[in-house]
Amino acid sequence: MKIIFWVLTILFAVNNAHALEADFTSYLRGGTGISQEGGKMECFRNKNLPGNFLRLGNECDFYTELGFVFHHKKADEADPSFFRTQLRYAYSSDGLRQWESTKTTIPANPSTATTVTVPKSEIEAYVKAGGFEGNPIEYWVGKRFYRDVDLFIFDWYYYGEMAGVGAGVEAIPVGPGKLAIANLIQANEDFATTSIGRPVLNIWDFRYSTIPVFAEQNISFWGVYAWAKESTQGTTTFEATNGYVLATKLEGKGLGGYNKAVLEFGQGAMNQFNVYGKSAVDASQASERAQNKAWNVRLVEDWSMDVADRWAFMAGFAASYGSNGLDQDNVVQWQGIGVRPVYYFTDRFQLATEVGYTRYEDQNEKDKVTNAYIGPRDLGRVAIAPQLSFKKSIWGRPVMRAYASYSFWNSANQGADYIGGNAPTFADKSSGFNVGYQYEVWF
Repeated sequence: MKIIFWVLTILFAVNNAHALEADFTSYLRGGTGISQEGGKMECFRNKNLPGNFLRLGNECDFYTELGFVFHHKKADEADPSFFRTQLRYAYSSDGLRQWESTKTTIPANPSTATTVTVPKSEIEAYVKAGGFEGNPIEYWVGKRFYRDVDLFIFDWYYYGEMAGVGAGVEAIPVGPGKLAIANLIQANEDFATTSIGRPVLNIWDFRYSTIPVFAEQNISFWGVYAWAKESTQGTTTFEATNGYVLATKLEGKGLGGYNKAVLEFGQGAMNQFNVYGKSAVDASQASERAQNKAWNVRLVEDWSMDVADRWAFMAGFAASYGSNGLDQDNVVQWQGIGVRPVYYFTDRFQLATEVGYTRYEDQNEKDKVTNAYIGPRDLGRVAIAPQLSFKKSIWGRPVMRAYASYSFWNSANQGADYIGGNAPTFADKSSGFNVGYQYEVWF
């Protein structure tokens, strides 16, 4: 918290000193609860699925983002150009008590323990400018949430999720749509130096967006190419790697609400559709070399309907099929589906419910004793939450809620490596139940 205190102090001092106009934005969520065993609630995740599928009643931390936008110059009629600086800081805690230390000990034995600090909290720091000579093109440099849309009930950015460090040009008018080009440079945190220095994944990102196709619908396209050079460190050789993404998104009004449908293909270093592919692939390890042959195809359906009379809905479906790149036992696939209906007793008092199911299959997941494939891992959840909201909208925030959440899974998902990874008390069980309280705010 000391970091955030000094950041705020410096930012406000700078703001006052230079008389800059500034906007403040924030996202906060947090809460607490107990499990059926009587201890603090534990969250249930289907390992290796992205995001937090079916998040209602399944968030175990406090998370805060503080954002500042400083306007060096705003566009006006006389001069449409603008310059602004954006900063964003994040902090997370376990929500164990009111005061929580920012340090932890590793290992638990005090006689041999060392201390490590929490991760750096700066998640955005960039400058953006545009509007020169009436031209709509915009430019940016720095560290940025460079991403598109998220499926809210899965807490997952599924299209254009390339948050990273780099530079870009956007809002380029090309035909009926707009083009954006960015170069992102993702440095490897594991190796301070190799024969080429710290390895990096060099990424070029192309987006052609909001092209009208028919009434109240538009289509967008997304493409990525990324690569990392080969290098050495002592006797270890890291082979060159590369990968790409091809994707499209159709969105607009539909089925009484707003719908987004995405189809995407990722290969090699981009098989997970983000900046976190390995930039140092150990040539002696088959599991790492597999990255260059790995691929995934993914389909996402994301629909929401704001309040119509007394009901509002969020719903999502996602399916992925691909290869982990190994020579055998290489099929990886998963599916997830969920819906959150919200009933409005009044404008402020509501009842949210969330129901859904996920399945994850990786042929390379083996039993440690028999070495046999463990089979598909299933996880389902049902949650109910009476809530108080700032306004009558599915997106109305702040919101405060009490919840009861029941999760269940199959035998393949039992054990310390799977359900027990996040919920150790429930590693040998087939279901879990939590009750508690939560808030969520954005502005």
